[in-house]
Amino acid sequence: MTPGARGPGRASGVWLVIAAAAVAAVAAGLAPAPGAEGPDAATTHTFAALASAAIVALATFPFVARRSLRGRAMSMALAATALLLGLIAFSVGGYTERACTAPYAGKTVVIGTNLTTLGLTYSRANPELSSEELLFDSAGAADRVWTRESIRRCRVFIGSTYFLWIPFLVVCVLAAATAMPAPTLAVTAPRAPALSSVPGPAGAVAPALYDVFVSYRHGGPDSAFATQLLVALEASGYTVAIDERDFPANASFLQEMERCIRESRFTAAVISSRYLESGHCAEEAIICKVLDMGDRQRRLIPLVIEPVSMPVWLYGIVGIDCTRPDPLVDPFDKLKATLGAPLSQMARGA
Repeated sequence: MTPGARGPGRASGVWLVIAAAAVAAVAAGLAPAPGAEGPDAATTHTFAALASAAIVALATFPFVARRSLRGRAMSMALAATALLLGLIAFSVGGYTERACTAPYAGKTVVIGTNLTTLGLTYSRANPELSSEELLFDSAGAADRVWTRESIRRCRVFIGSTYFLWIPFLVVCVLAAATAMPAPTLAVTAPRAPALSSVPGPAGAVAPALYDVFVSYRHGGPDSAFATQLLVALEASGYTVAIDERDFPANASFLQEMERCIRESRFTAAVISSRYLESGHCAEEAIICKVLDMGDRQRRLIPLVIEPVSMPVWLYGIVGIDCTRPDPLVDPFDKLKATLGAPLSQMARGA
């Protein structure tokens, strides 16, 4: 992952949306449909499953596709909206079921809202009868009492509302879970003491002029990564040393590298197979010369940009893996947590 990438990976977000849509589809497809039997039941359940999956996908996918919509406030707003719509859908579905169905012989039968001529005459003659009793007196033939058109409308309305609370509940739970901070994100990587100086030879103390020195192999993806890292760090307020810009043209490369390591609070080594090539160990030698094993574990940050076998001089150092397409913690965020506050901020707070 390139420096400066933010937020959860899009790939994991897409899979989360697909999983949530699948859960909603299965739940809605299995939910009992009032008054639906035979072929009607299969059609109703299929429609409920597809509509639920579509609602969840349409409500949550924009948060994956558009980075600007991500964030705790937006997630909480989505959760609250989905909860409200779910409650409304549940109430509407319950009212529709009470108004448009009646039990008969242990089954739920869809009735209508408009009486036929026969039903109207019978109802006027027996005003005390409920819908259930009218259905019973008609031997379960709802179209004798209610018009077929009103029965059809009720069937359509029931079939399109009885399940709606399910996808809204799924969206609410998903959005609320997204808004909750992950426990792992609250644990920052171990960081070295925020000092304005770094240890020098024989216990001497050298002034810290840089937050971090970037060590990398010139050419190809290594240089591209180092350049992106430089831009991202300086945009976040860090003071960065890098050879192409900060080494004088007439100076010794190895001496300048040693100087920058000594004058930097941290050294970020961009680790690749090219960096670790046999016979090109000058950088390794300088780092090991300046930093003993204790200092290396506190001040050396390996940034692994491709799968490699770590050499002995890096054993015991966790480093930051930049090769994972969808990391739990963004590599650049982990790097900044390890670096701590920039020197400029510490100077203002002193």
